[in-house]
Amino acid sequence: MTRPSRSDAHVWLVTAGLATSSLALWWRGPSLPELEPSLWWPLLVALFALTERYVVHIPFGRDNQSLSFIEAPLLLGLLFATTQQLVFCGLLGIGLALSLLLRSPPIKVVFNLSLWLAQSTVAVFVFIGMLRLLGTESDPLAPAGWFAALVATQTAHVLSGLAVATVIAVRQHSWDSHAVVTGLARGAVGTIVVTDLALVTALILRREPIGLALVGVLAALSFLLYRGYHVQRMRYGRLELLYAFTRSADQSLLDGSVPETVVAEARALLRARGSTIFARDGDAGSSWWQPALDGTVLRLPRGRHGEPAPTLQGTGHLDAMAAPLYEAGRVVGVLAVTDRVDDVSTFDAEDAKLLQALAGHASVALANNALVERVRSAAEQTEHLSLHDPLTGLPNRLHFHQRLERRLEATGSAAVLLMDLDRFKEVNDTLGHDVGDQLLRQVGHRLLALQHDETVVARMGGDEFAVMLTGDEVHVEGMVQRISRDFSRPIRLDDIELDVSASIGIAIAPQDGSSAALLMRRAEVAMYDAKRGLAGVEHYASDRDPYSARRLSLISDLARALEDGRLELHYQPQAEPGTGRVTGVEALLRWRHPVWGNVPPDEFIPLAEHTGLIRPLTRFVLETAVHQCAAWQAAGTPVVMAVNVSMRNLLEPEFADVVARLLVQANLPAGLLKIEVTESAIIADPERALHALDRLVALGLSISVDDFGTGYSSLTRLRRLPVHEVKIDRAFVRHLADNTADLAIVRAVISLGHDLGLRVVAEGVEDEGSWGVLVVLGCDLLQGFLLARPMPGEDMTRWLGEHFDSFATRLRADPAPAPEPVSRPGDGVVAPPAIEGEIPRSRGRGFLPG
Repeated sequence: MTRPSRSDAHVWLVTAGLATSSLALWWRGPSLPELEPSLWWPLLVALFALTERYVVHIPFGRDNQSLSFIEAPLLLGLLFATTQQLVFCGLLGIGLALSLLLRSPPIKVVFNLSLWLAQSTVAVFVFIGMLRLLGTESDPLAPAGWFAALVATQTAHVLSGLAVATVIAVRQHSWDSHAVVTGLARGAVGTIVVTDLALVTALILRREPIGLALVGVLAALSFLLYRGYHVQRMRYGRLELLYAFTRSADQSLLDGSVPETVVAEARALLRARGSTIFARDGDAGSSWWQPALDGTVLRLPRGRHGEPAPTLQGTGHLDAMAAPLYEAGRVVGVLAVTDRVDDVSTFDAEDAKLLQALAGHASVALANNALVERVRSAAEQTEHLSLHDPLTGLPNRLHFHQRLERRLEATGSAAVLLMDLDRFKEVNDTLGHDVGDQLLRQVGHRLLALQHDETVVARMGGDEFAVMLTGDEVHVEGMVQRISRDFSRPIRLDDIELDVSASIGIAIAPQDGSSAALLMRRAEVAMYDAKRGLAGVEHYASDRDPYSARRLSLISDLARALEDGRLELHYQPQAEPGTGRVTGVEALLRWRHPVWGNVPPDEFIPLAEHTGLIRPLTRFVLETAVHQCAAWQAAGTPVVMAVNVSMRNLLEPEFADVVARLLVQANLPAGLLKIEVTESAIIADPERALHALDRLVALGLSISVDDFGTGYSSLTRLRRLPVHEVKIDRAFVRHLADNTADLAIVRAVISLGHDLGLRVVAEGVEDEGSWGVLVVLGCDLLQGFLLARPMPGEDMTRWLGEHFDSFATRLRADPAPAPEPVSRPGDGVVAPPAIEGEIPRSRGRGFLPG
């Protein structure tokens, strides 16, 4: 048995006050009228016991109002019993119901008995007083007596409500006036209804007692209907609670507060003082909730006299429940609630069912929360990787560019120091790339010490680093001196000590440019000035800028053209030389400048690479080309779309993921997309290129080496690369029919490509003679003006509709004879005979637009 709390002591004090004052009134109370027929006292006891045992809960909005019907036996006692019979029958009936039927704790039994003593005594005084006042003491069942009875029962109701509110205030240490008034008002409605029913019963009992049978039938049917309604409403209310719980848990996914919401909602819905989530991997030991880990709902109610459940002895809790939490079919934790708020009741079987349902919904919410947290963490990691250099951990070019743009927008002033390590290539070539990477990490670590709120350090790629700081000249000079001082100290790598120096170019806004791209480019110009002049440090000087006004205009206009949608793609088809079947197209970027007219890609693509625009530019080309290819596939003219990608894009860690997302969004098979990379780009960094190409090939894409033969390819490296196709540069194809040297190179490339299992594409086919030679040499695909000039997407759509099937069908009906190779004396080069007449004119003209 636990020691009574301070609030219990206060409740006992209130109870004693009620009992004492009621006894004092009772001894001086008036006599009741005792109408005929007299009421059998055991029946009155039974009525009191039944009304205490069965309480009706009437809904008022989201709350319930309890209606006990105690006014009915009270009124019958006022009319047909003596004062002593009324008081003693009430005490006996209520006491039996609370102690034997409801098994209430002693404090509740004593309080309710004291409350009844007060109610009955006050009701007797008010009833007799009102009868005397209204002059109907001789006939209490006259209409005026009805009013006296109603006043008496309402007075008893108000006294009961105030006493209960006082006990609640003592328990909760607060008085809620609004709740008290609301409860009294709602209870007054029920008191009127019960008083009316009791008066009807009294009238029937006095004038026609047999009519009580009809009242009994009506009461029984009403009770059954109410029970059915109550059960249904309880079910609906439980569903409403679960819905509110689920909605709160779902909303908490947005801010990651699902565990806190689950705990708070469970505590509120089950009217508990405490609620907790226990994890299975925690140290359960002999914890009271440990049995719930077996998958069962645990309910530990407090004892009959309010003592804690045996399992909870020593825990400080009186009663508790626990339900398992599941994830992927296994128990991962426990949702527990403790200590019923009102202290006079305990958790019952319905509460256990509700807790089990809440735990089921909480399991889903917690699993979703864990999934969201993992996705959020993965997104943060992905974002970090996309904005930071994986080797040094410094911000990368994109991040630096974004920070610089924000600085310029906010202040209009900034300085960029662009550094390039001197003789870094010698370190790589002499000591290997591993040592070179260690050197870059050490340099990054030294520069990182410079970074703070106003200074940003980044690795731009390769051996280039950049520092952004305020545009104050004194600050810039101080930073240059500090960097020079830090670089003057040798860097030790294992057993090797290296002296490192850097060429630094400086550009300051606004005098050297107002945009991030322009400031970066001019810092790069200054850096190359420093490297060429061996000065170490150079400020940007416009008179030493090798770029023309046209290039400067293009640099600033290119970004706006991309944002305004003034860039467009044209498409040039590729066909099999022997059958004429169109199998693919190449996407070619076009820009018509409002001042300079058509700007060739060879001019603005390098600008994009130098200014950081190549990434959004490539994204635009890929998105447009992929969606256009998907549209052609849906129209019944599926072709392979070839897209040129720079080495800078190819080596971006997230490039393959971007391509994969575009394919999924457009619902385009990966086999219909071909990535073209230049030969020189692959050779610049073959190891990273190999890794990047492997990721693209794993998606199902094909890889083509563009402009093959113009660089310095290593055949060994070419054999190792996961490529599917090589494209012969147009320089070797344009005069193929007349130039024996070009013919020898093309024949060698085709033979080499086929020996390596690669397709060979010839671009720049502009005459029928070259076409015929390539047919003889076994070239796989041809591309050039003879087939069709590059055209916008709409024109290409019409062109494909006209030529996709029709020309291949025409060739099958009238096949062209394959030219026989002949040898030219003295040069050992195999060449076709004269082209004239060997290829039908329809082969060339049939592919021309229109």
